[in-house]
Order: sequence, then structure tokens, then C-alpha cells
Amino acid sequence: MTDLNSWVGKNKDSKSETKEIKPTELDLPISMATFSHSRISSFEQCSLKYKYTYIDKIATDVVRTIETYMGDIVHQTLEKLYKDLKFEKYNELQDLIQFYNNLWKENWEEGILIVKKEYTQENYRAMGERMIKDYFNRYKPFNQSKTIGLETTEYYELDESHKIHVRIDRLASPEEGIYEIHDYKTNSHMKTQEEADTDRQLAVYALGVKKLYPDAKRVKLIWHMLAFDKEVSSERTDEELEQLKKEVLESIKKIENATHYEPTKSGLCPYCEYQSICPLFKHLYETKELPSKEYSADEGVKLVDKYVELKNKEKKFSEEIEKVSEEIKKYAKYIGAKALFSKSHIVTIWSKEVFKFPRKNDLERTKLIKALKGLNLYNKYLDIDNWELEKGYPDMNEIEKEVLKKVGKTEKISRLYVRERK
Repeated sequence: MTDLNSWVGKNKDSKSETKEIKPTELDLPISMATFSHSRISSFEQCSLKYKYTYIDKIATDVVRTIETYMGDIVHQTLEKLYKDLKFEKYNELQDLIQFYNNLWKENWEEGILIVKKEYTQENYRAMGERMIKDYFNRYKPFNQSKTIGLETTEYYELDESHKIHVRIDRLASPEEGIYEIHDYKTNSHMKTQEEADTDRQLAVYALGVKKLYPDAKRVKLIWHMLAFDKEVSSERTDEELEQLKKEVLESIKKIENATHYEPTKSGLCPYCEYQSICPLFKHLYETKELPSKEYSADEGVKLVDKYVELKNKEKKFSEEIEKVSEEIKKYAKYIGAKALFSKSHIVTIWSKEVFKFPRKNDLERTKLIKALKGLNLYNKYLDIDNWELEKGYPDMNEIEKEVLKKVGKTEKISRLYVRERK
């Protein structure tokens, strides 16, 4: 079993001297497939980006985003804080701020992407500096726990052929048998307790800590939400961790069996370094630098404009058709007719009372699910196909109807059918 020292990148020999241990020197089978939380998440978020990154290994002109850059500098500053403390060197706040700003200046590169154009490099630098100040003032003199590892580079064996990278910002122990996994978050989203309790990243790391340290009675997962100067914590039971391991292996199996990679549109797209070659944005990048005349002449641009023009006309006509349809229904009802005639066509009015149930985005949907499960009908209408459910409702027994009546309602639907007169 890998010991404490190899976890933090050092190993003592018989002379009590230290030497660097490289990740490739770890006692793991060379043939084992290596994964990480970020790699698995990449596939889940967008399988095409996963392919570009991990299979095709395509290089891009985008160095990284400003958010990633700021996060890296903040992490390095906090790593220095705790690394120096291990050597009994206490940094004052001004020392850390100077270190942070020097790093920022020395490592800045052209090509770092700033998506939110209303903010500048200086805005982000100042934001990271504030995070360092808040953290320092909250935790000084930093004696809450003993640091065991910083930016760990260990691998945890999930099974005989897969291992996962365990990169912990700071591993600490406040007392015997208690371990803490500290993670620094610099993003502008405040993690909720529910998100913490279902988070996969730190829970996967907890699996590694439990294996490496058999004395671990508890492993606390702690997120430092630096943008908000707050802390969120969670824990997992051994049973939950074993279930998590199964789920991670299932996710890895999906990745390994994948043969088709589709792009996924999401809020992460503006931060993606592959936009220029992604099918969802390729045309945008091919045309955005064109002069006005060439842009207007582009076949794709012309087709989009024509399609939108026709869709707008379609919407206008649909609204007019709907208006006339309602007038036909009202007039037919007024004269007591089920059909109206012109010299060339007949419009027949069909209507029926049906029992309708809450749709997928309806707040009452959970009541419907509970009712179906109570009647042992949930599997029959798995994923709740409302059309099948509403079609089957009239043939249900009285008990089933009585229960479902409380989560649905009767609605009258009507349609118009047009045919030529012979």
C-alpha cells in the first residue's frame, strides 16, 4: 500500500534522506487506464469536447480562460502559505499578496480568454487578491489542523484495470483518525448543501484517503467558497462511497464504449477553446471576420435570414388560423352544428372530454408520480408518457380512477377537420 510520504511526492530511504517520487514510479500496473474527475465530467458535459481533448489531443490558440488563470494563481498562493508553515515559516498577509501579484504578472500570457468583456484583467486580479485576504483573515493563525499533503498527485485503483487521479488541494488531519479534504473554489457560484452532499469529485478523493489511511474513521469534505468567504462541508458513509465507486466505473465504461461524439450546447460553450472547430459554432467563426459585403453574400447567412423570414410569416398565419378556428367553433355552437359548409369545402368540428395529467415541467408532477407508484402503475407508464396514460385512464378500475382523479382534471379538447365537397 502506498504510504503517507509517497502521497505528498516524497519517500524516505534508509538514510532518512528524501528524494522526489514521480507519478510514473508509483507501484501501479502500467496497463491500467487512468481517469480523473475532470476527464469524466468533460465527457458528461460534452462528449465532442472530450474527444477533441483526450482522444484527438487538438492544440488550440486559447491558452486558458481568465477564470482558470485566476484560480491557478490563488491555489499556488494558498499552497505556499501551508507549505511554508510546514517549515515553521509564517507568512504575513502582505507577503502572500506580494507573492500572488508577482505570480500574476510573471505568468500572464497573451491568448488568455476573457469571456465577460465588461470586466478586465485587473478586475479578476483584484478579485483573486480579495479572496486571499478573506481566507487569511478567516483562518489565521492556521492551526486548525495538521497539513498532510498539498496538491497531491496520487492515484486510486478503482478495480484491476482502472485508476483515478486524486488531486487534493490540501489534505489535513485535525485529530487522530479524522481527515479533511480541502478544496478551494474561486468561481462565482455558491455551492449549496445539497450540491455538496451529492458532489462526486471530493467523494472520489475520500475513497483514496480511506484506502491509504486505514485509521481514517471519518473523512470530511470541505469546500472553501472563496468568492463568498464561506465554507461548505459534507461526509459520506462507507456504503455511499462503495456505491459511488460503482457509479464511477459505470461512467468510465460509457466513455470507453463510446463510438459517437455529439456536441452539447450549454452555458459552458463561451469558455470552450474548441469553438472554432465545433459544429455548433464553426460557421460563426468562418463568417465573423468577413467584411459586410462578403458576410451578406455568404450562403449560410442568406439561408438563415430566409428561414427566419418564413418562420415569422408562419407564426403570423398560425395566429390568424387559430383566431378563425375559435370563431368557427363559436358559430357552430351558436347554431347547434357540428360542421360548416362553403361551396367547395366542409369544416367538421370534433370535440371530446378527456382527463389530463400534469406535464413534465408542472409542479404537480411529483404528486402524479407518487400516485402511480402507490397503484403499482409507474412501471407501466415509465417516464410517464402522458398520451398513453390519458388514453388508458378510461379503462382503469374505479379505485385507480378515484386516486388519479385527485392529480388530474377533465378538459374539453376540440379539433377542426377540413375536406373538399364532392
